[in-house]
Amino acid sequence: MERDTVDDIEAWDNAASIYAAMIGGANDSFWRRFEPFLRQWLPDSGGSVLDLGCGHGWLAADLASKGFEVEGVDGSQELVERARRDFPDLRLGVRDLVEGLGTDWVGPYDVVVSHMVLMDLPRIDRVLADVTERLALGGTFVATMLHPAFFNQAPIYEGDRHRRVTGYLREEEWWIESFGGHRHYHRPFAWYVRALRAAGMALVDLDEPRTLPVVPKPEYEWSADEEWFSTIPTMLSFAAKRCG
Repeated sequence: MERDTVDDIEAWDNAASIYAAMIGGANDSFWRRFEPFLRQWLPDSGGSVLDLGCGHGWLAADLASKGFEVEGVDGSQELVERARRDFPDLRLGVRDLVEGLGTDWVGPYDVVVSHMVLMDLPRIDRVLADVTERLALGGTFVATMLHPAFFNQAPIYEGDRHRRVTGYLREEEWWIESFGGHRHYHRPFAWYVRALRAAGMALVDLDEPRTLPVVPKPEYEWSADEEWFSTIPTMLSFAAKRCG
């Protein structure tokens, strides 16, 4: 199938089996980097959580196992059906997030978590506005994305190792081959900060975690290349709260 005939949701439906086999769980490098940051923003004694872009449900299930009341929503029918089969006790639904949350996810939520989703949506204004509206008093929107400064910027190993960063400030649409292929919408991080502000939220925390080895290992066992690679973040996490 040609790339320009595949819309975003269809691409993720096509990628569902590969994606579900590769992403989630204790060995997921992105989750190992995100989990300590997320833990800081979760209530101490349970609470309500919306998993925005829940995919095949692994994160929603993890949070539910820790005592949170969790709901999940994703645009991919294939991924949500997998989640429903694996986690039948969770409330999970299908919704094109570009169109916002609609009337089925009303909250209020103590936390809305969105793990590796926002950069795959062509528009996020409506869904961010809905997140703001559905946050409980004092609630937090916690999200991750591939680092817009360094993702898809090639490591250079000749001479002093570095990443070659080009075109960072240009908003671009990229076709990424991972999981069978999907679109990635590159925007500089300032774009996201302005989008949060337009939706009525303000950034309150930001984390750029070290890149971890694909296979978990003690830090003293890292190779020289893994040590160097870890100094340039390939993802970021942020927390935002409703203004006023």
